[in-house]
Amino acid sequence: MTLLSKRLQAVYQMVDKDTRMADIGSDHAYLPVELIEQKVASYAIAGEVAKGPMSRSKEDVDKFGLSNQIDVRLGDGLAVINGTDKIDTVVIAGMGGILIQNILSNATAEELSNVKTLILQPNIGEPLVRHWLVENDFMIVDEDIVSEDHHVYEIIKAKKVEKTVALTEPEFLMGPVLIKKKTPTFTAKWQHKLHGYQKAVENMGHAKKIDQAKIDVMNQYIKYIEEIL
Repeated sequence: MTLLSKRLQAVYQMVDKDTRMADIGSDHAYLPVELIEQKVASYAIAGEVAKGPMSRSKEDVDKFGLSNQIDVRLGDGLAVINGTDKIDTVVIAGMGGILIQNILSNATAEELSNVKTLILQPNIGEPLVRHWLVENDFMIVDEDIVSEDHHVYEIIKAKKVEKTVALTEPEFLMGPVLIKKKTPTFTAKWQHKLHGYQKAVENMGHAKKIDQAKIDVMNQYIKYIEEIL
């Protein structure tokens, strides 16, 4: 059985074997169900911030007879995790980068106490997520990029380390691992972005009031993208 979209399949592939995981904003608990069914995870928490999604997730978990291995909990962000849960992997998928950054920043030491791995899939604002990881001693160990329903998604996997490695500006923007892999999806995304930035700079150059700071940022992005591609 697989109910997973291409995006969630890519997230699933990043989860290590024998983990105890929490899926924050679980959406029908599709991912935890698949991870438990395939014996990748031994225990999972499906966290939901609203009662409606929570009851839907609970129904799905019950339908597969997995309620002894998947706990569906109501709570804000990582507040669904207790230290006693021994959660080592946290997945946050399908939200904006700012929201993911906020959820992680608001987590307490107890909630993150056993967490060794973060698997994050921001819909937008990927650089913000990478900045948070580096600033909080998580090292990016893997990344993937998939295209589904006219949207391109990046998945970032990071491990807790003693001291993280600094990233360059192009790496924050485009992803240290993705730059190395340079898949067709990655190249297509950045060629599209490149044209967008070039057009924007051209248009801003014709504006009555020229926003030089914004133009400089765009030109910097153009330079990075051209160098990487």
